[in-house]
Parts: sequence; C-alpha cells; structure tokens
Amino acid sequence: MFRFKQGHTIAARLQRQCFVRGYSSIQGHDTVKLEYTRNSSNSTDSGRLNAPLVVLHGLFGSKQNWGAISRRLSQELERDVYSVDQRNHGDSGHLSPHTYAAMSADLVRFIEDHKLDSPILVGHSMGGKVVMHTALERPDLVSQLIVDDMVPAEFHLHHDFKGYVDKLLEIESRNVASQKEMDQMLAETEPDLSIRQFLLTNMKKSKDPGGTSGVRGVYRSRIPLKLLGDSLRSMMAWDAPDGLVFNGPTLFIAGAKSPYIKPYAYPVMNRLFPNYELEELDTGHWVHAEMPREFMDLVVRFIRKNESTNVAN
Repeated sequence: MFRFKQGHTIAARLQRQCFVRGYSSIQGHDTVKLEYTRNSSNSTDSGRLNAPLVVLHGLFGSKQNWGAISRRLSQELERDVYSVDQRNHGDSGHLSPHTYAAMSADLVRFIEDHKLDSPILVGHSMGGKVVMHTALERPDLVSQLIVDDMVPAEFHLHHDFKGYVDKLLEIESRNVASQKEMDQMLAETEPDLSIRQFLLTNMKKSKDPGGTSGVRGVYRSRIPLKLLGDSLRSMMAWDAPDGLVFNGPTLFIAGAKSPYIKPYAYPVMNRLFPNYELEELDTGHWVHAEMPREFMDLVVRFIRKNESTNVAN
C-alpha cells in the first residue's frame, strides 16, 4: 500500500464558504426515486449525530454488491450507511438518459428526500464519477468525498462492457434456463469468474420467456441492457461544467493494477479537489471487493481523521 497526500486540511464548516459555483448541468432532469438499503449502527445516539454515508455502485452493479461493507462501516463508524441502486440498475427505475448529470440529479433528490445532513459520499467507478459530479455541483450538500478507483476525466473503458451487453442479450434471446449455461456463454467474452459472477447478478429467473404461461423458467435481465449499451459513450465522458471546485476532504483509493488513477490524472484531481488524498492498494479495478478489509480501514481512518479535525477547529 502506498500513501500520498495533496493539499491541506480544510474544516467542513469552511468548505461551504469556499466552494466555487458555475453553471449547473443537473437542473431540469427528470429524476428516478432510488431504491436503497439502510444499515444503522447499534449505537443509536451516535448514529443520529454522525454524518451518514451514501454509497454508489459502478456500472452493472447494485446495492447488494456493497451489503457486507456497508454493514461493517455502519458499525465501525457508528452511523447510518445507505447503499443505493442508481437509475437503470438493481431495483431502481429505468429512465433515459443514462448520463452523469442525470444520475447526479437522482442523488441530489435522494439526499433531499431523506433529509440527510452533510452526508459523506462514496462511489466506485461509474458511482465515483457520480459522487464527484454531485460534490462539484452541490458542495453545500456534501461533507466528505471518497472515490473508489475513478478519476474526473474522459477515458476509454478498459473492460469489454459492449461485449458484456451483447452476451447478456444473447442469453435472453436463447431463453437460457440454467446458471451454468449462462456462465458458459459469458465465459466466451469474460474469462474472469469473479467478473462473470458479478455480471450475472443482473439476470433473474422469470416464470416464462414471453408471457406465455406454462413455459419453463428462463433468465431475464433486470436492467435495461440496450439502454445501457447505447449509453457506454456517456460512461466514458466527464460532463461536469467547467469552473467548479470541491474544497472538502476527498479521498481517492486507487487499484495499483487498474489503469484509471495514474499520474496523468493528478493535475485535474488537484484542480477540482484541492484537498485530496490518494491511497493505493494492490488490486485491480474492484478495489473494495478485492481487498475489503484494507479498503474499509482506509475509509474509516480518513473519515475519523477529518471529523476529529473539524471538532478541534
């Protein structure tokens, strides 16, 4: 593990006085009511006083991917942790466009609907871009930011997401009825078993393939595959308006074997998030899944440090 630090500590109460605001891209979007799981600390009094965490998954993920980590963070940090399904994922509604501005609008609605006071936002990959976008456009809503292996920049996708979409659509078209057969088909595109298992969490068994009663159960996607496939270019983009800065405490956690958080991105990270720190773990892109204990240790230490600094000031 390597540790880098950039910038200086700024108390959360000063953050709201220091942010830079510009044109907002999230206004005017039709929003989706996001489904979620809330984990609450056994220490009820502390849980009410401490800033809640809101956790966002990546592309093709869902709140269930974060279940164990969210439960553990809730207990260790003595606060509520909300694991959220983003639009077009998990149990949340399906709606176009699938852009970072639209997903940020959904997140703002979630924070406001649940009356969350200065939450700490945590996001992986696609979710990392959403929480960064939200913190830049609405820094008044956010106390701290934690980004799991993603940068605020345009990039090419380093996994074959188009191939994943095509193969999952093929599974549907063939009316596949067994988990084993789905895995064999997906293995033609993705050799990594753990990634295949992750992708197949989106396939659920239905009673019949086309509404005809009496037909054996087959697997259907619970997410809008075509919509997401058509939105992959948007997922490569970085569409936050220029001129925005989030001065609150920000932690980037990089996977050493992942191509995303590398020196090319440090200047833009410093420009948009001047109070950032960078930690690196010996993982690929799914840092929290590959080294969950080490990932949680970084998150807990970062949050406690910044909250103790705010109390001291």
